[in-house]
Amino acid sequence: MKAQLEQAADARLDLLVLVDFKWLMAGLGWWVDLTRLRRDKGYAHQCLQLGLASGSSVVRQRSVELLQVFG
Repeated sequence: MKAQLEQAADARLDLLVLVDFKWLMAGLGWWVDLTRLRRDKGYAHQCLQLGLASGSSVVRQRSVELLQVFG
């Protein structure tokens, strides 16, 4: 039971990080499709590379965090 609760908490945290990334990218004029981001590794890599190259230190930091999630 405890493991299930921890997994659910991790999933919510991951979702929050993804949503945060999506809106940060939107603020820079880049639209991110979260469903595709979670399913298409090539698309995720492309979005994260845009984030890493952005002028925003917050977007770059989120991109680094997500690179660890997506591997």
